[in-house]
Amino acid sequence: MIRARGPAARAAGLLLAASLLLAASLLPVASARAEPAREAVVTVQLGNAVEVVDLATRTVARRIPVDGAPAGIALSPDRRRAYVTRPEGHGLAVIDLDAGRVTAEVPLPGGPLGIAADPRGGTVYVADWYGTRLFVLVERDGALALDGEIAVGASPSGIAVSPDGATLYVANREADTVSVVDARARRETAVIPVGQHPFGITLDPAAGRAYTANVTGDDVSVIDLTTAREIGRVPTGRRPYVVALAAGRGFVTNQYANSVTAFDLATLKPLAEIEVGDHPEGIAADPETGRLYVADWGDNALTVIDARTLKTVSEIPVGNGPRAFGDFLR
Repeated sequence: MIRARGPAARAAGLLLAASLLLAASLLPVASARAEPAREAVVTVQLGNAVEVVDLATRTVARRIPVDGAPAGIALSPDRRRAYVTRPEGHGLAVIDLDAGRVTAEVPLPGGPLGIAADPRGGTVYVADWYGTRLFVLVERDGALALDGEIAVGASPSGIAVSPDGATLYVANREADTVSVVDARARRETAVIPVGQHPFGITLDPAAGRAYTANVTGDDVSVIDLTTAREIGRVPTGRRPYVVALAAGRGFVTNQYANSVTAFDLATLKPLAEIEVGDHPEGIAADPETGRLYVADWGDNALTVIDARTLKTVSEIPVGNGPRAFGDFLR
């Protein structure tokens, strides 16, 4: 397996790292959920599966086999389908979450990793980690089909989609940039320099900002969406991966520090370093409960954090190598 740590990592044959990641609040723009999340849909890369976690009972309710080292995840606007990238299967799996089964597979070249879904429905975007492009998939006759590509920077990773579906924001890891993409025209309209090796990207549409986790810079870039420029940096722990937002705060998973950095969204000052499990990667926030869910790659668990108290609440055992790079709460 390959793990995404840059070109050298590919040569070393490490596992392909996802980091999501969202689609939305994460990486992606959070969906319009009017009630607390009931489940976490977690890609379990080493276990070649997607696990659906019941958040009330803190147990794995369903395990859905998905080969090809599943990594990135996005959910449809109605939260009934999961779109899962398979970096080693060179494609995308579509999962009916209510039925608990894979209903379709879409082959893709290169290294499909980051993924996001248009919140209005109908279009899914996939980043080619090995290239400089996004794949565009659209629904035809009830099925997803490849419908072209969009040129972006080197090693695109996290993707975020604006709430109206008009604009994409893409973290280009090897280019140290974020691409701004006109979704209708399918072309890059601006390039924003950010920190070193941006991976996860998260939108805050209400504040007009985006946040990138800069893996080798050990910080988060803060982007003003109106002016399309970086306006600040937030220091983090080692190897930040993905950012989530809750309770007026940002939360960043630090892979090599086994922690989550919390920072104030108004002042951009760090507030706390929250200890979590080994090698945390994906993170998602439930705005209704103020809880965050962190996928701990090395401990095969989800750590639950209270965004207000900045304390861990519980730990949920899951399968081998949870990644959850993207939008995974429903």
